[in-house]
Amino acid sequence: MVLSLLFGKKYPSPKVGSIDLDVTIREEHRFSSRVTNYPIEDGTIISDHIINEPDVLVLVGLVSDTPLSIFSPFNRSIDAFNRLIALHQSRQPVTVVTGLKVYQNMAITVLDVPRDIKTGQSLTFTIELQRLIIDTSVRLQLDQGNVFGGVQNKIPRDIVASNANYPLIQNDPVNSLKDQASSGINVGVQSLISVQPTILPNVLASKNLILGVV
Repeated sequence: MVLSLLFGKKYPSPKVGSIDLDVTIREEHRFSSRVTNYPIEDGTIISDHIINEPDVLVLVGLVSDTPLSIFSPFNRSIDAFNRLIALHQSRQPVTVVTGLKVYQNMAITVLDVPRDIKTGQSLTFTIELQRLIIDTSVRLQLDQGNVFGGVQNKIPRDIVASNANYPLIQNDPVNSLKDQASSGINVGVQSLISVQPTILPNVLASKNLILGVV
């Protein structure tokens, strides 16, 4: 679903999805950040203490009952009103195209349709949208051929090339359990030796004597 709210002469006609607008009265592009209220140590990364809030877009549009073409409905304002309500109730992210920026994954947070004596046979509405932050997960696959190898990275080349900040899981370090097992180094499990049956009674007798068992 695409919201096309156009401003200026860059695009031929303003639209909200399939709704033709006579004019886009106002666009408001809002970018805000949240800064920590606690003191920051000298030498730390400043950007770690500043969080960018989701983009907010506010648009004011106008639809009149004067048809733009012979195929337009007679009551264009009522038709646009019903379509805007359906768009809001669908609760689906939309793409908004403006004269300055293309916004993706936008959710409608406010739909305001004022009506008074000056409105006449037209529809003036204010729509406010906020960008949804969608997290992209990275698939990790276990190497079946090597149980001690740990989890191997399976990150596509395009993600690595984009220098995205994804956590990486490295292989086992040197002198790990895998290396110790293959080299025969004692890792804490004592070896077991067999006891001859002829000396077993003497061992049990010595144990009972130490424990005070008659």
